[in-house]
Amino acid sequence: MCGRYKQNAAHADVVKHFQLIDVGFEIKGRNEIFPGTDILAVDLEHRPEMIHWTVEDCDNRGVTRKVINAKSETVQLVKMFRDAFRESRVLVPATGFYEWKELADKRKEKYEFEFDEPLFAFAGISRFCDIKGEPRKCGVIITTEANDVVRPIHAKNRMPVILHKYDYEKWLNPDTSAAELKHLMKPIPNEEIMAHSLTQIPPDKLKS
Repeated sequence: MCGRYKQNAAHADVVKHFQLIDVGFEIKGRNEIFPGTDILAVDLEHRPEMIHWTVEDCDNRGVTRKVINAKSETVQLVKMFRDAFRESRVLVPATGFYEWKELADKRKEKYEFEFDEPLFAFAGISRFCDIKGEPRKCGVIITTEANDVVRPIHAKNRMPVILHKYDYEKWLNPDTSAAELKHLMKPIPNEEIMAHSLTQIPPDKLKS
């Protein structure tokens, strides 16, 4: 999964890397970004926007479901994601992400993962949701099976879909075939990602 990430690149670097247009606000770097907050996303026309990182939807019983990630294997099929996946794929700029490894003594060790490029993009989708009674543009980050670098750390064997810069347009283009999109959502090669242990966290200090 992807439950924390960072995007601490300078405003000018993000604008240049993603060839952004109509940038009407300052892109501020953050060292740890949490679900339920506004995150930067880039649309088909390379316009940046801040979207709410959590998709909320009601099932047939009126029960609200809140989700921060969508699985690559089922994103095209799940009702709350399928239209957005077809029509509104986005890039989520990032410079790294975090995962926690469960240790034998019940502590959790925090790891930071970095790509072999200092600035990259997660594959994301966006759609409108009602957040506290107000329509908001919301989004999720798509995850895939973990590669050999992430698997020993993440208990559920998941990792975010990381896109190469040369694949940005394919991801954003609504005409890209399902087969090609499936290929884009494969785990990043092992040699292109690095893991760094940051700390060991006692159980009583863990945050949700």
